[in-house]
Amino acid sequence: MSCEKIPWEELDNYKDYNVTTVPIMAAADHLGQACKDANDRFMLCRTDSGGDPRQCLREGQVVTNCTKLFMDQVYEKCKMPLARHATCIDLSGRKFEYCRETQVEFDQCMLEKMNIARDFTWYQDKPFSRMQTWGESAREFFTDVSNIIKHH
Repeated sequence: MSCEKIPWEELDNYKDYNVTTVPIMAAADHLGQACKDANDRFMLCRTDSGGDPRQCLREGQVVTNCTKLFMDQVYEKCKMPLARHATCIDLSGRKFEYCRETQVEFDQCMLEKMNIARDFTWYQDKPFSRMQTWGESAREFFTDVSNIIKHH
């Protein structure tokens, strides 16, 4: 499918979602889980089409619609925790490490009200325990990498 084959009336339905970058950054881990299937299909389409996103407008619209639905639910159920976390990210120069307190509040709201837990992953979608600290996760990651290097 290419742009030329889609009627202009239908292209007009492919509207952007009016939300700024920072709230999406603040909710990115949860959004990634909520819209994983739509994102995977879009990326598969892009790969299959040689990277031409015009071939995948319908799949892209599914991603946009998923994002709209997700963010609308977040605004309804966790508006203030999201606002505090997004504001912290924005005011800290987008350095997430300064916003762990607001992140915890937002994560708790997302878990309680939307049943979506933040999943920490590194390479190859390997899940790490929520009880691990970042230092412990990093040590485990580098130990795994060292073991892989030693065995190759």
